[in-house]
Amino acid sequence: MKAREVALIGLLLSLSLVLQISPLKVPTQWGMSIDLVAIPIVIIYLILGFWGSLIALILLFVGLSIVASSSWLGASMKFFATLSVLLGLEIAKRVTKFDITKHTEKELIVFILLAYIVGIAIRVPLMTAMNYYYALPIWLGIPREQVIPKIEEWFHMPFWLVIGIPNAIQSAVDVVGGVLISLPVLKALPHIFKS
Repeated sequence: MKAREVALIGLLLSLSLVLQISPLKVPTQWGMSIDLVAIPIVIIYLILGFWGSLIALILLFVGLSIVASSSWLGASMKFFATLSVLLGLEIAKRVTKFDITKHTEKELIVFILLAYIVGIAIRVPLMTAMNYYYALPIWLGIPREQVIPKIEEWFHMPFWLVIGIPNAIQSAVDVVGGVLISLPVLKALPHIFKS
């Protein structure tokens, strides 16, 4: 990995960690906050590609395990949720042949929509399963069999919707926010794409 790539990952990873501890979060009625933590990882994806963003995501897991109030448990959930976003972006990029350095407005919209749809098609089932089998039994300190009845009793809606709705909203923030925030910067600094 080149020094430029290491510096870029370090800078944007620091921003992710600052966003984690900042008050820039919107709590939802489902117990999950909508945040901006994954947007720098999406920017790394757009600049360095999938493997660069995966390295950043692994480092984000370590950082969040230290600074996040939810410690390693929340960090592991953020890791897999953001990995779903990155997979959605990568699949959409391969299907549409999207090029961040030159594209039409229509190509950009198709890329964002496909990345979002594929990302939530991965994220919602994955987060539903992980919350049921892993995170909520540990977080709530109850047996797995009690997770669905307890969550449905609290929120008066099906378990999968309690998990799916905030994750779908967070994915929209990650994909749309990450792409639209990075585009003006990438156009202003085209040299960051050069080897």
